[in-house]
Amino acid sequence: MPMKTGIIIGIIIVIGILFFVVTNQNGNKQIIQVAKQIQLDELESVMTHLLSKKLEYDFFGITSDGIDCIYFANNNGKINIEFEVMTNEQKPYVEKITEFAKKKNYNLIKTSYGNKPYYSGTKEAPVYKLELNADKYKATEIGKEIMTKIFNKNGKTKFDVVP
Repeated sequence: MPMKTGIIIGIIIVIGILFFVVTNQNGNKQIIQVAKQIQLDELESVMTHLLSKKLEYDFFGITSDGIDCIYFANNNGKINIEFEVMTNEQKPYVEKITEFAKKKNYNLIKTSYGNKPYYSGTKEAPVYKLELNADKYKATEIGKEIMTKIFNKNGKTKFDVVP
């Protein structure tokens, strides 16, 4: 009996150590969970968390309806904005984003992350990246402008924050 008890205690200790190691792999870096929903006037605070690396990833997105989803990506302390076309409903906004970038003289790059879109005709969803290299203030301003002028949202619109 004492040997079984010792083995059981040993297994519990090993499981406890593994749990501790796995849960502390972030190097004691505190991860802040962003609000489930924000309004545009709260966007800058999420940018602050992005740049201070307190989000789970080095990017986040906002969307009110799944169509108006734009991403803010941390690029070595500067922020770029991206629009990935995953659905047919998003396709009409490509022209609007292209015109917006041209009018504002922003560099717009078409790329892909290899994600499969929910429509036929292409294997990988296109991503339209505004290479802004903006600080959090400028990125916030441009993000608000995209949501209000391109997607016709307003300050009262609730946006889900998505990874």
